[in-house]
Amino acid sequence: MYAELLKMVKNKNFYIGAACLLLLVIGAVVTGVKEYNEYVKLLQRIYHHNQNVLALTSPHFAWIGLGGYSFNVLSALYYFLFPLLLSIPLADSIYRDQSSGNLHYQLTRMGRGVYYRRKFLFAYISAFFLFLLPLLLGVVLVNLLTNHWDYSSFSHAYRQLMDGTLQLPDNSFEGEKKTLFSSLLAISPYWYIFVYYVIGGLFAGGYVCLGLAFSLVMKNRYLITLLPQIIYMVCWAVLTITNKLGWDPFNFLVPSQPVEGLSYHKIVIVFALQFMMALGVFWYGVKKNEDVL
Repeated sequence: MYAELLKMVKNKNFYIGAACLLLLVIGAVVTGVKEYNEYVKLLQRIYHHNQNVLALTSPHFAWIGLGGYSFNVLSALYYFLFPLLLSIPLADSIYRDQSSGNLHYQLTRMGRGVYYRRKFLFAYISAFFLFLLPLLLGVVLVNLLTNHWDYSSFSHAYRQLMDGTLQLPDNSFEGEKKTLFSSLLAISPYWYIFVYYVIGGLFAGGYVCLGLAFSLVMKNRYLITLLPQIIYMVCWAVLTITNKLGWDPFNFLVPSQPVEGLSYHKIVIVFALQFMMALGVFWYGVKKNEDVL
């Protein structure tokens, strides 16, 4: 694993992908915090007498994926482009070993089974953390820019909102109720967002491993890198056209829960299908390349 890490940090594509992810996060944070500050000023003028409204107006909505108080283009782009940005440094690692002649050396040094298992595990784990870490940095940046770290007042107000005991001037905050992981949001937004980011990281690893798997059966490096993004976008297009939005990974990976019809079992089923597909293609590719010494 250490050798794989060294190869990754020496790969210029790693810095391209990581830089793009970080720029999207920083841009989304700056935009989200600006929107939050403007929205708070507006509500303070209108609802200055109602502390419940102000408690539900929390800066954590500027965290990546939660949407803020208007559509945040950069936040959405992070969730649209992460399969590509993660695949740029990771999906073609076996292809690079083949092209450089390093594959033969690695197979003779450690054996076929060990080599391919390490490649798969390293790609999955690396994609998981490359997806997760910029988002966690985004949480820290939002908190620093708003000087807000304690979200207990929001969670208390949210519990009352779910119980129907929160006194509000109208029903405009009914949309704050979440279908999934609502109990975590009632404990703390930190738990809620962390679970969503971990789920996103698990899917990110799966998409990158799909590209890695297809690199064993394809010879076009650019197609290998683009394939996870193509699969992601084709699923989004097909499920949108057929009005199966609750099954679309984009919609259930985004913490804002942008559509109705989301459920836990859909997330589990889609994740299982994605992971089995990655494993199946990878196993087939390894078998197909058994003659490589």
